This record gives sequence, structure tokens and C-alpha cells, in this order.
Amino acid sequence: MKTKHIFLVIATLIVFAGCSRDEESLFGSSAAERLQAALSNAESTLVAPINGWEMLYFPNPESAGYPVLLKFNANEQVYAATCNPQTTGNKFINDEKSTWSIKADYGPILSFDTYNVVMHAWADPQTDGDGFLGDYEFLILEVSDQCIRLKGKKHEAYVTMYPMPVDLSWEDYFKQVQAERDLIVTRNNGTQFNYSFNGEMQIMTYMNGIMVENQADGIVYPFVVRPNGIAFERPLTHGGISAQNFCLDEGNTKLISTDGVNASFVPALSLVETLDAKLDNNIRWKLDSKNLGPDSKGVYDQMAAALKKQNGTLRAIYMQREVKETYTEEGDTLKLKQDYLCIEFKHPQQGVKQARYEMSYLFTNDILTYKYVQPVIDEQNMSIYLLNVLGGGASKQSKGVEMIEDLMCGDFRVASATGSLVNPQQLYLTSIITTDKKIKIDATD
Repeated sequence: MKTKHIFLVIATLIVFAGCSRDEESLFGSSAAERLQAALSNAESTLVAPINGWEMLYFPNPESAGYPVLLKFNANEQVYAATCNPQTTGNKFINDEKSTWSIKADYGPILSFDTYNVVMHAWADPQTDGDGFLGDYEFLILEVSDQCIRLKGKKHEAYVTMYPMPVDLSWEDYFKQVQAERDLIVTRNNGTQFNYSFNGEMQIMTYMNGIMVENQADGIVYPFVVRPNGIAFERPLTHGGISAQNFCLDEGNTKLISTDGVNASFVPALSLVETLDAKLDNNIRWKLDSKNLGPDSKGVYDQMAAALKKQNGTLRAIYMQREVKETYTEEGDTLKLKQDYLCIEFKHPQQGVKQARYEMSYLFTNDILTYKYVQPVIDEQNMSIYLLNVLGGGASKQSKGVEMIEDLMCGDFRVASATGSLVNPQQLYLTSIITTDKKIKIDATD
């Protein structure tokens, strides 16, 4: 393939050289001279920004994007930084150094010539032989001091670069990205959005950094999270308008286009419906014991003290759902749902154990009703054991049930605890009777 590219470039230059007089009269310079000018312009533009470039990197047109920061030096060295769940495990990697160059191929090519984990990890083969299917060589499409547009040489994803603000440190940049991710995408898989454009609407579902159209063909739109919103790999074109960049509105209720067009992503479900949908998608909701109302904290502390008295420890409380499929006599699929409250604790002799209790989960409008049903009986009878501990004895299981009901059961109003309706991965449940009964729950895999 490389030989083919070289032959094409040589052939192009020969053709232009053969008609150089006519060409120079039209353009004032030869093809070779114009190519060299393009290479020189790209090189000087890359080196210019004092604080480097923000690269919105996409491995390929069907994969989520992640930001990369790059500082190009005139001595052909480049410093790179990133922080993402795929190649760094959400650890900030800074000052990765390698060499870079601008080459002539089909056109000017930006190449990271020596190994740099920030860039080359995307192209490394994994155990499946493919890895992330990323690029480290890019065709340069457009160059200006405000924006550089690239395209992956092999996998052809579009990549955009913007000069970094002079006063923003690289570490702070990624802290801002993470804060924005928490408002938009963290643990938000399965959330449906109404994508509105000029009065029309298309339902899309968020999955792992991609918006997916809810249609048979399942068209995917990968995007990258920036400190001030999201940017798609390529524009979304619907109803005659195109939009590529979005930010949260003032109240964090939706994502709105920043491209001067009437387009937005609005959550398709209410908060209580979202809570329910995440349970359906095998997402557990974990009680945040550090964010409880006065009444709820009092009950939680009583439960923890009862376990401590028996040399045990209260570790975690989850809302969980099991969904099983069965079939009707007519052959139709029927989903059976059972809700559980799971209490994880350390048993004084047997280590970490879990007690499970069947629960009833109902919602009307924006009110969630959560009720205790019965303990789940298993071989070790941990649910009964825990009720005995909480109640203070085998004959006082009903007191243990009352503790669970006082903490987790009742009629609740649901509100976002993240300050964002776009990604309600943390919720407040507040009793409709008293605001002192209030719990915070976090979505967790």
C-alpha cells in the first residue's frame, strides 16, 4: 500500500511537471511547490500554540471519541496527554513523548513516527487481533490557526483540533472533561433521548459514547466529551439541518446545538421512569450512606450499630431487579420482573454476605412507591439472620422489618442529585410526608 501511495505521488508530480509552464501561468507555482507550501504551513501552524492543541480523537467512525492534548515542537518532538477509560483506565497520562512529522502522500499527512502510548495504544492489536482500530497517521484536510481538520489514514474517522487556552493547565482540562462526563454520560447507558430538529423528532439511545438511532438500521453517531459539551465525529443531518456540537442548557435539562441551528437532545423519560429503566438494564442503585436526611440517617445508624454489636459491619444497600423471559402459550415473549433490596454486610464468622428482600416497585407520574414484601430464603438464611440482628433477637424480626421500611420504603418524590436531567445517575428520593426522610442513590454496574 505504501509503495502504491509513493507511485501515485511521483506520477502526480511528473504530470504536473510536464505542464509546468501552463500550470505556473494558472497558479503561479508548480504542484510540487504548492505541496511543499502546504507541508510547511501545516508544520508551522502545529508548532505555533503556546499551550498546544486539543485533539478530538476518534479511533474509527463507529467508536466513541476521547480528547487528547498535544504540544508539537519544531525539533520534531511531540508531547501528549490523555485520560480515558479505554487506554488509560481513567488515569491521567501526561508528557508522553515521541517524534512527529508532516509527510507527502495523497496529500499532507500528520504522522506520529515513534511509539507514544497516548496515540499508538489505539492502533495496538489486542487479544482479539484488532484492538480499538485506531489511527496514528492522519490526512490533513484543513489548516488554520483556529482549527485543524484531519482524517484517519486507515480507518477514516474525522478528527478535529483546536488550540488550547493559554491559561488552562492540561490536568485541569481533564478534570473539567470528567466533570462534564458526570453531567452527561457517566453510567448513562440505555438512556433514551428525543433528538429534536426544526420541529421534527428522532428517538436515540445513548450507549458507550455513541448515540444510536432507534431504527432497524441502527445508525450510530459517536461523540467526544469536551469541557464545555460534546462534539460528534461528523454532523448529524436530519430534516435539512446539520448539527455537530452541543452543550448543556442553563438548567442542565437538555443538550442544545451550538452550531446556530434548532437542534437538541431532550431526555425521553422522566426521572422516575429513568430509575425504572436502569433497573431493567441490570443497573443497581446504591444507597449513599453519606447523603441522608436526618430521619434516614438515624435509621441507618441504628442498623449499623446493631450489626456492630454482633461484631459485624454494614457495607452497602442496593435496589436491584431481576428480569426473566418466559413465553406464553401463543409463543409471545413475556418479561417477568422481581425487585429486591440487597443489604451487604460482614458476618462475624462467615465474611461478606448479602441479605435479599423482595420488594414492590410502582410509580405513578413522578411518585415512586417502594414497599417491603418478604425475605428471600436461601441455604444460609442470611435475610432471616439480618432481621434477627436488626430486631435484637429471633422473636423480634418484625422490628428488623420496620427498620428496613423506615429507611427505604414509602412514597417518594424523585429528583436529580447531579444537577443534570441529561444524566440522572444520582438521584434523591424524598418522602412525600417529610423531607427529613431523604436518601440519595447512585447508579452502579
